[in-house]
Amino acid sequence: MKKLIAFTLSLLLMLTMLTACAGQEASSAPQTAETSADAAQTAAAPASDVRLSLGTSSLGGNFFTMGAAMAAVFMDDYGYSVTAQATNGSGSNIVSVLDKELDLGMAQANSIASAAEGTGQFAGNQIATDSGVCTLFNWNSTPVHILVRRALGVDNIEDLAALSGLKVECMNPGDGFEDMAKKFTETFSFNNPSFEYSGSRVQLASRLKNGEIDVTFDGTGLGSSWMSDVIGDGSDYIIMSLTDEQIELLCSKYSELTPLTIPAGTYGGVEEDVKTVGFWTTLLCNADMDEEVAYNLTKSVYANKEALVKAHAFFTDLDPQNIVDATIYPLHPGAERYYKEIGVLN
Repeated sequence: MKKLIAFTLSLLLMLTMLTACAGQEASSAPQTAETSADAAQTAAAPASDVRLSLGTSSLGGNFFTMGAAMAAVFMDDYGYSVTAQATNGSGSNIVSVLDKELDLGMAQANSIASAAEGTGQFAGNQIATDSGVCTLFNWNSTPVHILVRRALGVDNIEDLAALSGLKVECMNPGDGFEDMAKKFTETFSFNNPSFEYSGSRVQLASRLKNGEIDVTFDGTGLGSSWMSDVIGDGSDYIIMSLTDEQIELLCSKYSELTPLTIPAGTYGGVEEDVKTVGFWTTLLCNADMDEEVAYNLTKSVYANKEALVKAHAFFTDLDPQNIVDATIYPLHPGAERYYKEIGVLN
């Protein structure tokens, strides 16, 4: 009997070692966004025959990381097989969602506005708001930081616009930085501004510190490291706030813009909330998506905000209220049903 017990224990030990080795081998295999999310599906959600593709941007970028995180929670909640795909970004995703080459696509509001209006990269190829592209939700606010040299002695944009020959940063020709600078200077009729092209934020930061640039209109994330470095304690630069009327003017003129706030304390010297405008990142789908699937996706992303924020800080401002008066393409009926259910929409 002792020999039998010893033999049985030896056999169990060998099986345990083999299992451990197999687990180590499996864990060392490279994982894509799809295989990582498949593991979550197996552990936590029933199987589903719903298979979805989610367009992001270049592999390894912020869009791809966020897309992979969303794919994981969608699978975990509903067992949907969701694949986050590397793409050429916002413009490409809009076209692919329209053509049903992608089920879901991430896009920034400035690209969505260009597509809906047939401007910029979509000149001659308009994708109108009734074309069949729909909105599920908004997140990742990008407020425009109006950075103004304190020595100019102005604290509102109308007085700033009246100054002659201001050096206004545009970064690079055709850059979003330039686009925003032109929109502001034209809207508020700046007096003969001089447009400057520093070429990079590194060079721009140096020029700002040397007093060579008077104002920038930079749409960037809250707490931007380069912005924090330039502002320092706030002794040389201010972040200018807009009035409600000025915000309304900009938003009525440019559909991609929406009211946003830079909270007090975000940067040195910013002691009060700064009112400004900016744009969102949006998850789009085709109008033909099943209503229940669209409803579930919308519900899932808010239910899993904590997990998403752990995956990427850009989910911090994810909130159902973000869609109020801030969609260019219409809400999908499934998403609209969710927002009405929770009282965000009537």
